[in-house]
Amino acid sequence: MTRQSPAKRLLSNTAGTSGIEFALTVPIIVLLFLGGATLYDLLRSYNRIVEANGIVADIVARQMTMDDALFGKTYGAFAALQADKSMPNALRVTSVIWKDGKYTVDWTKKAGTTALLAEQKLDATSLPTIPSGDSVIFVEGVTQYTALAALFGFGTVTYSENAFTRPRFTAYVKGS
Repeated sequence: MTRQSPAKRLLSNTAGTSGIEFALTVPIIVLLFLGGATLYDLLRSYNRIVEANGIVADIVARQMTMDDALFGKTYGAFAALQADKSMPNALRVTSVIWKDGKYTVDWTKKAGTTALLAEQKLDATSLPTIPSGDSVIFVEGVTQYTALAALFGFGTVTYSENAFTRPRFTAYVKGS
């Protein structure tokens, strides 16, 4: 019978290996789960503003005129479609006409926390090429969203998205 040294006995003992492996892997698994859920939540909230802008553009494009009462209801629909209804959001809808070789604003309406809206730029980078005398409805939506797990450095994210469409039943939607 050979006697082992205490160091050899300690190194050959495997009694607590699974507990140590568990303690090392659980934080990594939890971080991966929270990171995946946060990423999914951020992408879902971005998708909501994209959808909301498209819906607003479609609503406005189906109108013959856009008055303040209808715009208020349209903004209400936009706000209701956001992921976090308690966070600030803003909406700007502009009717743009191509006239004399440049984009001209026919009318514009804003609602919400309008300080979130960036300065409006009407040029070929933000709008499509349209025939002379024709128009498009340009929708700009902005919302803020607080991430599910702020520990990944996301915190509050501001989403800004644009959409445009042509009026459906007339050459341009009249503002009032």
